[in-house]
Amino acid sequence: MITIREATIEDLQALQDIGIATYKEHFSDIWTAEGIENFLSEDFSVSELQNSIGSPINHCWLIALNEEDQAVGFSKVNWSKPIPISDQVGAELQKIYFLKSQAGKGYGKQLLQFIHDSAQNRNEGFIWLDVLKTNSNAQRFYESFGFRALGEIPFSTDIGEIGMVVMCRKLSR
Repeated sequence: MITIREATIEDLQALQDIGIATYKEHFSDIWTAEGIENFLSEDFSVSELQNSIGSPINHCWLIALNEEDQAVGFSKVNWSKPIPISDQVGAELQKIYFLKSQAGKGYGKQLLQFIHDSAQNRNEGFIWLDVLKTNSNAQRFYESFGFRALGEIPFSTDIGEIGMVVMCRKLSR
């Protein structure tokens, strides 16, 4: 069982550490070593995290803690964002990552349910995300939670074009 709570500025270092660690664990194979370092130095920079955590009207950072109160995962949701390949707006699940050592424990489902409930409480009409076209395991996970593929959008790293699948789930109001 994990504890999920909204991250605060006091969690900045933990978010930065776990964000960099989980991204490297899951995506090192789609970047060069230099490319991933450049990406992470921007995406998880102190200034980027400060701006984002400090803007709870637009963003919600969640941190997942194990029984020992250690950060094992996190998520970032952007509220009321336009859905690509659609004329709809919804809560964008921009990031949801857990350390590989924590996989298979049901934590992803717990965090996703928490995000679903939060989005519904905010009267968002949809939850949407994009996932690597090559990540069929993640796509199946989201499908099991009611997400459906809408189509593809471009995404590339310093190695080349990969592409993303946009997935969406309608929320009841």
